[in-house]
Amino acid sequence: MKNHSKTLKPAWLRCLIWMGAMALAACDSNFTPPDNMAGSSLSAYNFSAEGIQEYFVDGAWGGGVGIGSGGGQVCCVSIPRKWHDKLQVTVEWRRSDCGRGVDSDGNSKCVGEPRRPQKSLKKTVPIEPYSDPDTVQVFFLPHDEIRVYVSDMAPWHSDHPSKLGDVGPHPFTEEEFQRLMKK
Repeated sequence: MKNHSKTLKPAWLRCLIWMGAMALAACDSNFTPPDNMAGSSLSAYNFSAEGIQEYFVDGAWGGGVGIGSGGGQVCCVSIPRKWHDKLQVTVEWRRSDCGRGVDSDGNSKCVGEPRRPQKSLKKTVPIEPYSDPDTVQVFFLPHDEIRVYVSDMAPWHSDHPSKLGDVGPHPFTEEEFQRLMKK
């Protein structure tokens, strides 16, 4: 098994340096963020059948997200105050690579195995349209697809732009999944 930690260390280090710089800047009473940017928290939801050990959004660490869970927030990322059609982020993540899915209770079928294989991935994806800056939400979907929303609502809220509902491994039909990817 390959050790993919080398691909994540630079992002972790960049995050640490960025956080240090922000802490120093906060000590300077003359520091003001650019008018076109807003500070935001980072959150994730896992709709896939594999656990997410850790993820990064443009180098900012977001933690781990279990199968069918999410919603915790970490600080901080910067996003434009106004959405534009070329807005995108790079998401790096490390996930389990069981490949056997979940049981009827939503638990991984790999639970109890002494060594769970892992896979490191990286994608640059657009940020879905938003009207006001708020929490940056990363959605981990089946087939290693990623969607990024900016919203103050949880995914199960009827007005959330994703319209996905409850978090958990969804039994998407191939047609439903393709329709979701075209949104």
